[in-house]
Amino acid sequence: MRKLLVVASAVVLFGSASMAQADVGFSINVGGPSIVISQPPDFLYPPELGFGVAVGVPYDMFYLSGIYYVYRGGGWYSTSSYGGNWRSVRNRELPRELRRHNMSRIHSYRDREYRGYARDRDHYRGKYFRPESGGREEHREMRERGREDHREMKDQRRDEHREMKDQRQDERRDNREQRHDERGSDRREQGR
Repeated sequence: MRKLLVVASAVVLFGSASMAQADVGFSINVGGPSIVISQPPDFLYPPELGFGVAVGVPYDMFYLSGIYYVYRGGGWYSTSSYGGNWRSVRNRELPRELRRHNMSRIHSYRDREYRGYARDRDHYRGKYFRPESGGREEHREMRERGREDHREMKDQRRDEHREMKDQRQDERRDNREQRHDERGSDRREQGR
């Protein structure tokens, strides 16, 4: 029995010594995806979307109201810093602006906007944002700009809706008048 214990101890010690020499490493990703962004991404603001879309990064990344969002592997993740701790977000927790558009439409708007940006960055007229080292003041400014953009888009949609409504009312009025005139002429002809 004693020999068996000695042999077992030797095996354990030998195994420990050989494992100490081996270079073993691993990483565990708990929570969000492993997203590595070495430099602040550039965000362009296609007017149809109303939020920032990152260009030059290998992720579908967005900036809206001071929060960064990434769509990756069929799931959404968010953080308050572009290089920060990503947490999983359910679809219903996303801002309405992100839920409103499907990814192919977002890609289309982003690509169109990027072509204009890439042609002549110095004279680019669209909205552009590049986060600095995560200063709160910049987040506040971007959040306020995002709110202003949202208000402008909302006002624009309201004006377009009002214009369409007025146009439909005018068409209805014209149709009623036309029918009224046709009835009047029919009555005059019957009276003869």
